[in-house]
Amino acid sequence: MWQDLPRRLRLSARVLCLALWSTAALATEGGGSAYPVGVETNMTGMMLPEGSHFLLYYQHYQADRLLANDGKKNPRVKDFDSRADVMAWRLSQIWRGVKFAGANVESRIVLPLLAVDLELMAGGIERGGQRRGVGDLTLAPAFLGWHEGALHRLAGIEFIAPTGSYSAARTVNSGRKAWQAAALYGVTWLPGAWETSARVRFAVNSRNRVTDYRSGNELSLEFSGGYRFAPGWSAGVNGYVYRQTSDDRQGGRTVNDHGNRGAVNALGPYLAWSPAPGMGIVAKWQIESEAKNRPQGQRFWLQARYAF
Repeated sequence: MWQDLPRRLRLSARVLCLALWSTAALATEGGGSAYPVGVETNMTGMMLPEGSHFLLYYQHYQADRLLANDGKKNPRVKDFDSRADVMAWRLSQIWRGVKFAGANVESRIVLPLLAVDLELMAGGIERGGQRRGVGDLTLAPAFLGWHEGALHRLAGIEFIAPTGSYSAARTVNSGRKAWQAAALYGVTWLPGAWETSARVRFAVNSRNRVTDYRSGNELSLEFSGGYRFAPGWSAGVNGYVYRQTSDDRQGGRTVNDHGNRGAVNALGPYLAWSPAPGMGIVAKWQIESEAKNRPQGQRFWLQARYAF
């Protein structure tokens, strides 16, 4: 079995311009996140075998609803349609013969390429835009992975660097102009033909020095549960719970009184196939619900890995 892929691709990018903050409530700056919640649902506690691994993944996200703090459609936004297509590459190195506290050690880097399209009408003004380019880079110097029979655990810290293109004058950007540091812990349990995984991640965002905007801290729980119904094949459900745990702040003040604290849940099916040792493919569909201060839509993932 194989760990569901990377940490970083730029899902939602920066979907709204700064001028919109006075008219629409959004969780975090731009209503998105540096981390693509939902990417780490399957086998999240299982570190890959020792050696080098190349991982490739594609995501499509589409949302036609922008929800306010009460969970209802934002009345100040007449038309909203956000689409993001992301292709990302991850290189993982599980160091041969290296152990720390009984755990294997992994280093990884993730580079996303994205295409974002936004259609938005607010206050009688068209605020849409497009952007294609390289997103923000994820660096994880050391993850620790434990294997204890049917139980597998993974823990570590990762950093998302503001390497993507950014301009406050643009409606849509490929980068966020802010760092993110996150701690995570994942568990995978494989009793017989059953598979179950869960991972919790807590992230802290730095201040965007251009806009003086600091997005609140973010907590996410990603999970999956399924059954291996044939050699190399498994299927089940996957999803996530996302909550912003502190207020957005700009110029030292809480944004929009309630702090733009975002929330969303998602659930959907997955199908995984491992055609040969060292290879794996998974397709996932996630349908969002109960969103607050952010878009609500659907995500489709196609993820693959190859050991070399």
